[in-house]
Amino acid sequence: SSGINAEYGANAWFLIPDDADNQEKCVKMEKILFSIMNTMVYLINKICFAPNSTECNSFDVEYARTRFVAKFEPKAKAMQELLDGPFIMGDTLPVYVDYLLYACLYDINVFCPGAYEKHAKLSDFMDKFLHYPSPIRRWFRTNEAKTGEYIRPPVPHIMDLLPEEMGQGDLH
Repeated sequence: SSGINAEYGANAWFLIPDDADNQEKCVKMEKILFSIMNTMVYLINKICFAPNSTECNSFDVEYARTRFVAKFEPKAKAMQELLDGPFIMGDTLPVYVDYLLYACLYDINVFCPGAYEKHAKLSDFMDKFLHYPSPIRRWFRTNEAKTGEYIRPPVPHIMDLLPEEMGQGDLH
């Protein structure tokens, strides 16, 4: 059914490693990413935005960033150990966890600019990923991408689906 189609699509586009060692590396990376993103969200929510926080009296993004960097450093080292460079499986096609890593590092950089820059493998990964001619991007241009249950088709545009009176003028 739909799950089988998604798995076929992921396999067909080389998003899931086909060997046990690389699958295990992907799972390890997922766990690290989950942990570091939870830490970032915790620091933003509990320290920056919690009105009853005992840790600080007002919004202090620098305090949250400083605490985050301290927690990020060991995670960054663990992530680098899993990268064979530039991607998790080496100098080959990125797999699903490479996309997760990119999304996480992007968010981390928004919250704490430069957090990963002193980590050569992470910086190299971001550069290579940004300039990689992704098979996913090519897939989105195919007719196959315009149908399916998991990924909403890019056509029609959301504005085409709105009633006429909602699709015109300023949205307030």
